[in-house]
Amino acid sequence: MKLRKYFVFVDDGDNAMKIATPAQNEKEARDFVAGNGEIIAVKDVTESFEISSTKVWDALEKGDFTDQQRDFLYRALYRTGIIEG
Repeated sequence: MKLRKYFVFVDDGDNAMKIATPAQNEKEARDFVAGNGEIIAVKDVTESFEISSTKVWDALEKGDFTDQQRDFLYRALYRTGIIEG
């Protein structure tokens, strides 16, 4: 399942927030933040919001993960389209 990347702009009455979330579609992105305030806008940023696979791998290596946990997390992010190989 490939996911898209969205920014959801929310106003909770005191603060405006930009929340980054992966989702299959805009409705799913909206549902993810529902209840946190008024949704002002949703923007699909899949093409412009690149997440470096090298940085992710480096962060996982620096974390307290076993080899299997690190590989699992990296592959999950890759298979869902969050990072590019």
